[in-house]
Amino acid sequence: MKRSFGAAIFATGLLVVCGAGSGRAQDHAPAIGPPLGLWVWSTDEVEDLLSISIELVDGDWRAMVDGAAAMTTLDENVISVTRPDGQKFAGELTNDGSQIRGHWFQPSSPLDYQDVVTPVVLPAAANGQWQADIALQPRPFRIFLDVFKDKDAEISAVIRNPEGNNILGASRFRLVADEEGGWTLVAGSGDRERRHDLEQPEGGELLLDYDRFDEPIRLRPATDTRTAGYYSRQDYDRPARPASLPRLDDGWLVVAPEEVGFDPAALQALTAELASADPRDRRPRMIHSLLVARGGQLVFEEYFFGHDRETRHDVRSLGKVFGSVMVGALQQQGYSIDAAHRPIPDILQRAGQPIDDPRKADITLGHLMTFTSGLDCDANSDSIGSETRMWEQQDEKDYWLYTARLPVLHDPGVRYAYCSGSANLVGASLNAVGGAPVYELFDRLIAKPLKFGPYHWALAPNGEGYLGGGAYMRPRDILKIGAMFAAGGVWNGKQVIDDDWVRESTTPQVAISAETTGMTLEVFENNYFGGSQAYIWRIDTIAVGARRYASYEASGNGGQLLVVVPELDLAVAFTGGNYRMGGIWGRWRNEIIGGHIIPAILARSP
Repeated sequence: MKRSFGAAIFATGLLVVCGAGSGRAQDHAPAIGPPLGLWVWSTDEVEDLLSISIELVDGDWRAMVDGAAAMTTLDENVISVTRPDGQKFAGELTNDGSQIRGHWFQPSSPLDYQDVVTPVVLPAAANGQWQADIALQPRPFRIFLDVFKDKDAEISAVIRNPEGNNILGASRFRLVADEEGGWTLVAGSGDRERRHDLEQPEGGELLLDYDRFDEPIRLRPATDTRTAGYYSRQDYDRPARPASLPRLDDGWLVVAPEEVGFDPAALQALTAELASADPRDRRPRMIHSLLVARGGQLVFEEYFFGHDRETRHDVRSLGKVFGSVMVGALQQQGYSIDAAHRPIPDILQRAGQPIDDPRKADITLGHLMTFTSGLDCDANSDSIGSETRMWEQQDEKDYWLYTARLPVLHDPGVRYAYCSGSANLVGASLNAVGGAPVYELFDRLIAKPLKFGPYHWALAPNGEGYLGGGAYMRPRDILKIGAMFAAGGVWNGKQVIDDDWVRESTTPQVAISAETTGMTLEVFENNYFGGSQAYIWRIDTIAVGARRYASYEASGNGGQLLVVVPELDLAVAFTGGNYRMGGIWGRWRNEIIGGHIIPAILARSP
């Protein structure tokens, strides 16, 4: 969907310059030759850390945010602090006065960032004063244009966008001169040809027609410090060695790979392979992070394309599994919730609406978590319940109610259809049983026991936590979920998830096949990876030579993967930037876990 963006960003959102390369001009090309080299455009960097101070003076609540006074109110014990840009804090003072616990809310921005909420704790700094620094959600958006001579000495170009892989519809372009002294990026031919104007005015800039904006963007030559998001590693031409893992106060026990059976030389070879990934490839493998744990211990942690251990990465649909995880956490806390819970009747009753189809009363959490609800809801945008149509419509901000109103196409349990609305609807049961917003439940049940660092939870338009995907988390924290499940729901000696639920939620419930989806084999293979569906977790196997290892995983668009191999007590987490390239990231489970990580264990086995 094309969105306009304010003109001010085009005046200020430029990167600092250094000289671009030059090369032999094509026939009829402008006299100055093709603009060889790496070019970049970026939005302005925004604050990703702010300070907040709240104090109580003579019965009045006052607040300062980054040294500026902010509007502060108290309503039913909730202290609210609001900035002019729409960001706000809401929290409550603990009974002993030692903390103000709450959340910081960031509104959406035009470039693919939706409303998010960040847990915040303000400890008491002095009598009547509480303060803290808040890690905001960073919101970068970068466009790289690389113009180069390919192996046939032709001038080619690639566009890379680390945040969303918005590459103007082609992995590689031809650079063609036009009669007016400019250039055109051309890909494909005939009815499938794509053309994008590229002007080269004086002043060391390029003007590119980019479909996310109403006017051309201005690219400048990339400096050495601004290429981290383009190359897998800045020192991509040097041998890569696995990083030495720090022992942080985040709950991880860190050990050397050989202590838990890995061949460190094999992991070093894997690091070198990923570090040398070529962004000019037609099918580039853009892995942002890869982490491995065995026996509940972190043994391997590598980052690429400018990411590091503090980068909060968009988990996309991997976040769907958090709904299933929280069901098990509530069970462990003694709450009465299971796969038989039926949320839709209560949702409609609260809205004062009748159940328009009796089959809706039979839709359980088990159906929602196996994507077999029978509702008119699948990933195809033609479906009224698709995530795209749900987010584009403006009439209903309550997404639980939106999904509950959908027509029923099939009896529950009969037809498989991947549906973000179904996963999100799990939140209605969590909220009803747990008595708190989804994001508060996650923080209490999962994030705090597992000592998560800063993270940001996506919100639906009505302010409730969204469970269809989109949270931003550190890869170290994502991997904790997998390591905990591999240990039967235990983290650092504490039972966080009910062990019966770990087994039940990772047990195959329905095959993901052409038959269960009702698709032709060709259409099915273009939309699904196969395997079986458990409660959000997808069940599959990993091939290692002639051997296959059972595994279960949560996955998200672009290469967000959390994979558990129970037999080996192994958990692996990926983050990546291959958005809308399932044919690339869908292979990582076998290519990397099956091709490198498991063999690194077997190489040291007796």
